[in-house]
Amino acid sequence: MVTSNKGADLGGSPDQPGQTGPNGFDPVESDIRRYRRRRERRQDAERRRVKQLSKQAKEVEDIVAFARMWAPFGGVPEDETFIKFGMHPWRFIERLWHIISEIPCDRAEMDQLLQAFPPIAVAVTGPDSDAPTTSDSHSLPGGTP
Repeated sequence: MVTSNKGADLGGSPDQPGQTGPNGFDPVESDIRRYRRRRERRQDAERRRVKQLSKQAKEVEDIVAFARMWAPFGGVPEDETFIKFGMHPWRFIERLWHIISEIPCDRAEMDQLLQAFPPIAVAVTGPDSDAPTTSDSHSLPGGTP
């Protein structure tokens, strides 16, 4: 039985592919390096994507838990949303209702959240062009600064 080793046939040892070309360039090794670089880039991109998803999931959990905690008290004090999430209360409410629309919630909890955090018009219709704006260029609901 005759076995062939390509590396040995090209003048290399059985453990290493042979070098072809005048400058010692081995196309197989080049392809392997290129494949490994592509694989590493794909793996890095996937790691970044998973990390970003876990960060977003944590934020979603934090917002819902915070809203549930403050709902029995009629809502969150304005400074608390800014301290905890860096958001104005209207942005917190907008974000909360976006999250609630995507997750299951029982009717009693939904009623309590509706009472404490009524959805604001800016979340449905968009900002009012005549309303005063804050320094970060967001219109506030009801035209209040």
